[in-house]
Amino acid sequence: MLKILEQTNHEPYRAVLNAIQSEYPLYLTEAMDGEQVTGYIVYAYEPDAVAVHAVDDGGDLMLCDGLVRSVLFKGLLRGLNRGVFRLTDAAMMEKMAKLRFVKNDENTLENIAEIMDNCKSCRESHGNT
Repeated sequence: MLKILEQTNHEPYRAVLNAIQSEYPLYLTEAMDGEQVTGYIVYAYEPDAVAVHAVDDGGDLMLCDGLVRSVLFKGLLRGLNRGVFRLTDAAMMEKMAKLRFVKNDENTLENIAEIMDNCKSCRESHGNT
């Protein structure tokens, strides 16, 4: 069973975290399948946005979607309705566009709630409420 959990032991990710320039504290969430880590996302809560700095989805687009949506939702719970993708990996930014988190070579998602509502509408139209 897949679980997405915040990881407080950042030591295994020290190299990844050290490469990120952020004036805000970094958080890390792992995707776990049983005891195996299948992906992770590094993010920060900025004053007006959730900033996504790194994503490793092991090549699984649906896992990428789940990791990003979980972080965006956590931002909504903190009162943040904007997302900023500060990814240096061009291929990962292409995934963000494919998943409709960003548009037209932009790196900002102006309305997280709208993305979450679109997901709900999609499920309802497919009969999976």
